[in-house]
Amino acid sequence: MKEEAVDVVALIAFLAVVRHRHYGHAAAELGVSISAVTKRVQRLEVELGVPLIERDSGGVIGLTAAGRRFVQVAPRVLEAAQAARLAALAEPTERLAVAIPAGVEAVAPLMPAALATLELSLSHAYPGVGVALVPTVFDRLTADLLDGVVDAVLSFGASEAEGVTSTRLGELRRVGLVPTGHPYTYRRSVPVAEFARQRLLYSPDLPRSYMDPFVLADVRPREGAALVALTASRTSDVAGQLLAGHGITVIPAALSAALPPALKRVELEGVPPCWYYLHHRTADLRPELLAMIALFADFTETITRAAQPRRH
Repeated sequence: MKEEAVDVVALIAFLAVVRHRHYGHAAAELGVSISAVTKRVQRLEVELGVPLIERDSGGVIGLTAAGRRFVQVAPRVLEAAQAARLAALAEPTERLAVAIPAGVEAVAPLMPAALATLELSLSHAYPGVGVALVPTVFDRLTADLLDGVVDAVLSFGASEAEGVTSTRLGELRRVGLVPTGHPYTYRRSVPVAEFARQRLLYSPDLPRSYMDPFVLADVRPREGAALVALTASRTSDVAGQLLAGHGITVIPAALSAALPPALKRVELEGVPPCWYYLHHRTADLRPELLAMIALFADFTETITRAAQPRRH
């Protein structure tokens, strides 16, 4: 075994797999993909220098001899690591500020839990460093980054601003959003090309690259589309325009977990893939910031999975 600190996030994934004897069930418990769980367990095995889990093509999972020995002490290792973190990091001495579009926090209820997991991973490498999500009005997202008010911006497209680097994160799954009573309310799903022909709301205060995923510019050319400009500084402004009947819109699936009864999520058939992005100042190369950016792919994946409709 290598004389290195055990990766706590990887250890949590390993113990979840042991409990469920199944990668898919462990992934569901942790709110991440099967691939993420697999990579974490593999990372732990590399750190320890021994294989821990035996796998077969049927999904049956067992422990190696080393795994059986390790699982006897792993829970105590995790408890000790978490206790040490709570003692040392009860209050982070430094917080990296990440701007998010204002109002997003109200309709993505799993954000705090996902952020706590991200902070746990970050603190393993950078003790005392935390992360704060900063709700920011639309037209200040890029400005606050360039002015140094925030350290990064979580958004929905690559930034075109000079001096800003955009890092692609997890996949952004899009759904339609309509007022209850709209004809689409009564359909299980709508072809994305049909949805793209409707009057779609958009904010001219956001850069075009940020807005393009939500006006379905990757489905048909933006020029000639039936776009309805609205004055909006936060997501609640968009909801008000929807309820007024001015148009319909597209949103990230992650923001559809806690919709009010007056709004209805609509599944879109054939919607192309696109991605979340995290933007930071190109000249800002602090190791803790770059480490946080690398962790944000799991963060976006977690909040998206939490918003999936329950299937019975």
